[in-house]
Amino acid sequence: MNKSSYILVLNSGSSSLKFALFDRDSESYAGRGAITHIGNNTSLSARGSLFEDSTHPPPLLGRDCRSPTDAISALVKWLEACLPPKALAAVGHRIVHGGNIKTPTVITPDILNYLETLVPLAPLHQPFNLEAIALIASTHPNVAQVACFDTSFHTTMPSLHRRYALPRQWHDKGVCRYGFHGLSYEYIAGRLREISPRAFTGRTIVAHLGSGASLCALRDGKSLDTSMGFSALDGLVMGTRPGTLDPGVILYFLKEAGLDEDAIEHLLYHEAGLLGVSSISSDMATLLASQEPAAREAIDLFCLRIVREVGGLISLLGGLDAFVFTGGIGEHAPTIRSQICLSLEWTGLFIDGVKNAAAKSDQASLLSSPQSKAEIYLIPTDEEFVIAHHTHALIWP
Repeated sequence: MNKSSYILVLNSGSSSLKFALFDRDSESYAGRGAITHIGNNTSLSARGSLFEDSTHPPPLLGRDCRSPTDAISALVKWLEACLPPKALAAVGHRIVHGGNIKTPTVITPDILNYLETLVPLAPLHQPFNLEAIALIASTHPNVAQVACFDTSFHTTMPSLHRRYALPRQWHDKGVCRYGFHGLSYEYIAGRLREISPRAFTGRTIVAHLGSGASLCALRDGKSLDTSMGFSALDGLVMGTRPGTLDPGVILYFLKEAGLDEDAIEHLLYHEAGLLGVSSISSDMATLLASQEPAAREAIDLFCLRIVREVGGLISLLGGLDAFVFTGGIGEHAPTIRSQICLSLEWTGLFIDGVKNAAAKSDQASLLSSPQSKAEIYLIPTDEEFVIAHHTHALIWP
């Protein structure tokens, strides 16, 4: 077997692209990085032994990188310079929406055609996910590609939890609750199996808090319910997305405000959430550092909606054995973790202030105090590891 053989993982979004290279034999990281601020002074960063030993530094992308397609093209060209010939063995992709596909799958023309039909359900992410597949297929036609879906983890939800109170014809056409962030929740469930058997087999809520945010209620390590539904707009307040919204607001925008579909879509995906409430930023760190009352209001609304959703999930679980923070905000913002837990003390959830302040964002940590009835954890998520593992298992079973 070629010792210089790698699995490339691509996690592409509308303004950023995370990537990682895994050694095919050991499934361990050889390097990882990200392309950020796509379309606005784009930059590429990378770390790991593979890149540190390379004579090819990351390219300066700047304003010439105007789209996710440009970013992927630049990344692939640079990786080809860094890697030995034919060292790329497989590519695994994070695909936001898999519809009713329950497991990771090797990408075929039929699978690709089906995923294209789901673009309207995830317009912020799905097109860029599929563009990455097409680009790899054109540059490396003999390299196998695997799709791993954010929705698959939630196919264990009971059918009643997936249904909206709409005419049955629409449910039959796919208008139902799918849930997202599944790759992150799958990783956290796997880590809980190692860290706390009680949390893995019991009643656990995982809070994936970042620019996209959601909650998942786990029972026996499987998704019982989640805060996102038909689209990634639902549930919690996010960086630029509003979360749960009365459908009457959309009708008002259409009928009274005179906004067309494109304007409403842009508002909901790019102008709402933390950015909309604060009028300052979608970045939680920026808001926490601000003295503006509107920044404080955005933070408080973010936490309030989490607390409200947690209460509903606890009722479905019938209690709470563990609570896990993950995602960019969940891993890096101790004040947010503290504010949420203080509002949930009625559940018997008590966070240890010293442990919370000292916790490192790149390490799993127990944050609960001795009197807490439920365990509280910070567990850094790793979607790329999950994708690499599934890719390896499908290509080299």
